[in-house]
Amino acid sequence: MSDSATSELLYQAAKRGAEEAKLMVQMEPALAAGENNDASSYNQRVAYLVNEAAITAADKIIQAEKVKQRSASSSKQPEKHTGYLRYTPLGKPAETPSLSKRLVVFFIGLLVLIVTAFMFGFTGCPMLSKEAALASNTRPCTMQVVRELVQGGFNTSNTVAWDRLAEMTDLYGHRMTASAGYDRSAAWVVQIANEQDKGMTAYTEPVWVNEWKRGSESLHLLIPTRPDGLVELQMLGLGDSVSTPSEGIEANVIPVHSFEELSQMGNSTISGNIVLFNFPYTGYGNTAKFRMKGAVEAEKYGARAVLVRTLTPDTSFYSVHTGKTTRASIPAAAISPADANLIERMYERAKAHKSPAHVHPRVKLAMSSQLHENATQSANIIIDLPGAEKPEEIVLLSGHFDSWDVGVGAMDDGAGAFLAWEAARMIASTGAVPRRTIRVVMWNNEETMQRGAKAYFAQHKHEIKHHRFAIESDIGVFEPWGLAVAADKQIVQQLEAYGAHFLKVLGGGNITTGVEDPGEDIAILCDSGVPCAGFLSLNPETNAAPGEPQWENHYFRYHHANSDRIEAIDKHQLRRSAASLAAWAYLIADL
Repeated sequence: MSDSATSELLYQAAKRGAEEAKLMVQMEPALAAGENNDASSYNQRVAYLVNEAAITAADKIIQAEKVKQRSASSSKQPEKHTGYLRYTPLGKPAETPSLSKRLVVFFIGLLVLIVTAFMFGFTGCPMLSKEAALASNTRPCTMQVVRELVQGGFNTSNTVAWDRLAEMTDLYGHRMTASAGYDRSAAWVVQIANEQDKGMTAYTEPVWVNEWKRGSESLHLLIPTRPDGLVELQMLGLGDSVSTPSEGIEANVIPVHSFEELSQMGNSTISGNIVLFNFPYTGYGNTAKFRMKGAVEAEKYGARAVLVRTLTPDTSFYSVHTGKTTRASIPAAAISPADANLIERMYERAKAHKSPAHVHPRVKLAMSSQLHENATQSANIIIDLPGAEKPEEIVLLSGHFDSWDVGVGAMDDGAGAFLAWEAARMIASTGAVPRRTIRVVMWNNEETMQRGAKAYFAQHKHEIKHHRFAIESDIGVFEPWGLAVAADKQIVQQLEAYGAHFLKVLGGGNITTGVEDPGEDIAILCDSGVPCAGFLSLNPETNAAPGEPQWENHYFRYHHANSDRIEAIDKHQLRRSAASLAAWAYLIADL
């Protein structure tokens, strides 16, 4: 066989060998099933298959050469050797390998290069392990990025999210809807994101909102036996409440513990008095009804005003928390648990008539709040990280940007909004581009009317069908626990598999479908068929998980209170939660 013929045969064999290696890598059962989760073992197996294909191709050529040589030398007598074959002296060079042999070596090397190039081209990234059964739906590149994001959770030098949140709240304070602080804070976020976050675009969208101003307010409890005859009580008017007359309201206080008890007392007892809802805190969901509906219920029986024991597990004297109430014709305010108990003790003593000093509890309430409907145009904040393959499809991460006018809203919900921002920033910082667009939304007006969520839905109604998933964080950001999911069974099972395989080491991989609603702002998306989830944390005091007793207590110690400051947020917990959310977002964007 001529050298040119041998070269052509070698080339064809190498080409066939590369094709065989490609098929072997694709069809090898152990690889397809993800039997081995170790990256080095997977790479070794691929190398074995490539080598096997190369040997197969080379063997075809060698066998052809042997047949040719046997045919050509069949008439010759074989040379006889007796004993040890001496080495070739240095002065007498060994025979130069034939061109055919050199071409065999050359094309085996070329084959390895071809197959290696194919593997990189086929996966789009370096060879990686394939996780168990779920890996068949997850691209190796995605797994590599997710691992990098998870590892980023342990990078203690990254305090970007906390530093940004601290700076913003220090500079501008609270972010009450329609306030100057809200608008200045929103402008700051957009500027920082556009200047510092490569690959991301930040902008605002208009939202028309109401403006509720607290104004001056006070509450005094009349106790004749005290030196001044009265005691000033800590109080906070409830959001959207009406004001008192300019001279205030002075009246006796009637404590009740339920709406049923209020109804039983009726007009004969309640009319002309102030109702105090004094109830034990047994969880936010069980007790928020008194803050929300207390004034509406009490006015039915002629009450002049309502006081509500503040919604918190904290019995501290100064623990007073505000929040929205359904607007009624009578004012509503929150007082501390300790002061609520003081008023009830006075009431019980007065009923017993054991001493002239035991007077009926009587207070003077003054509030100058104002509500202006559709007072101003404010904004939602949107930060987009565009997708590569399906940029029109959206995975939405969110938290609400507005806060109450007490504290600075660092925990509720500055941390939730910045968690979403940091998750997107962490993804962008890897240099990877998600398959779908990851959109951060910082909602306006969650605390009262969800005007931000409604405005977003109206402005994006044509693309709601392209929203593939929505996540909200609004129950505190501490150590990551996982997601409360509202989606079909197939998606839930896929997320359960992802969490178990990718997030064990960091946390945040748990999935529940019944503990918490996903979120107030994304509810409108959930109701439209978008799969949704709420991002949940562990209780940092007790390590209680969602659904366990007192899981939410730590969050509600700071909720809607003056104590909601940056000190309520741990910078490392915020980073770990952001890394967990980033991993979730990238995985979901790849679904």
